[in-house]
Amino acid sequence: MAIFGAGKSGIAAAKLCSEKGLDYFIYDEGGQGDSTRFTENEAKKFDIFVFSPGFPKEHRWLSIVKNFGSPCFGELGFAISQWRGKVIGVTGTNGKTTVVSLLKSALNALGVEAVTAGNIGQPLSEHCIQHENCENTWAICEISSFQAELNLGIELDGLVWTNFAEDHLDRHTSLQSYFAAKSNLLDCLKKGGHAVVGESVIAMDSNFKSLGIVCEPVLAANLSKKSPFSHHPQINNLHLAAQLWEYLELPRKVLIETANQFKLAPHRLSKIIEWEGVSFWDDSKATNFSAALAALDSVPRPIYWICGGANKGGDVSAFASAGASKAEAIFTYGEVTNELSEALHRFHSNVTCNVDFEQAVLAATRSALMNPPAVVLLSPGFSSFDQFKSYAERGELFISTVLGLKNDLVVNKPVEYSNF
Repeated sequence: MAIFGAGKSGIAAAKLCSEKGLDYFIYDEGGQGDSTRFTENEAKKFDIFVFSPGFPKEHRWLSIVKNFGSPCFGELGFAISQWRGKVIGVTGTNGKTTVVSLLKSALNALGVEAVTAGNIGQPLSEHCIQHENCENTWAICEISSFQAELNLGIELDGLVWTNFAEDHLDRHTSLQSYFAAKSNLLDCLKKGGHAVVGESVIAMDSNFKSLGIVCEPVLAANLSKKSPFSHHPQINNLHLAAQLWEYLELPRKVLIETANQFKLAPHRLSKIIEWEGVSFWDDSKATNFSAALAALDSVPRPIYWICGGANKGGDVSAFASAGASKAEAIFTYGEVTNELSEALHRFHSNVTCNVDFEQAVLAATRSALMNPPAVVLLSPGFSSFDQFKSYAERGELFISTVLGLKNDLVVNKPVEYSNF
């Protein structure tokens, strides 16, 4: 077996091969020696191929493999082919992790063993080793468009497709290509399996209308106001999870109780602190346009909006047009700051362009504190990879910077940026 990629997914697949007594060789472009070279002659040595999700479908190694007609898996599909329990897939532009975590928690509350895998937590290959022969363990898999491109081996007992919006156009050649990648998962349902899709998915393809969400008023009636699912946009995720839950004939009461006790993962539109009439909201996970626009609609106004980062493709001008009117003042930063600021200036007069992230946080904080009541919202709309290793690192710096400013900043006194 040939495994492509020596990252987290590739190494997990290799471990699973070892557990099953299968011979393998890992090819990795960043490796050493023979591992960096893969040719048609190399391909003749193998009868099964497993690719990590980092390999786009246009990659030359994948093109070589497809010419041989041998089984070509993604790591997730290979792992599912070895998994004995039920598999639920969750995909979408936003909300995947929340739905996956909610379903796992609700199943656990029922006394059902469940694990999360795929684009969240451990690769499923590792769980296959840890839960060998566990037919009663459910795998709740967060499936990205990268993982959905190679769908061989992916067999699902249920699928939730939360929503669809412009994203990852640096990887996919077009919006239609991105949509097609996710659509692959509908072909992965087992006989009798159920799919639930959100309204924005149906808007892209009306053929999915029969799979649409069913909003249940009884859910809202039984939700605590403190539940993150009691308001937009999370209530839509709950409706989708509830519809699948009913298809699976599981007790609704347990799902609602779980939703009432649920805590969102960090950096998903959460209030950090309120200070001098200004509340500070961390939504660093908003790495695409639709997530940032949803956040702008979800917090009180006036909003002092921090946005920017690394561009993943998409219509920046349309994003600027949609978001500008929702904010009192806008503070851009990062790799995209010049392009984004130029676009925003066409629709808003109060836009401050920053290169450094902390400068943007400081500028937004100072402006908001001089005009309370106000909200300082970090909802970038772009990837974090220009200045950070992850959106989590970006969110943590936002929190620490805000808390530090609370102790140190005097609004009417000039402050050197180098102090922060």
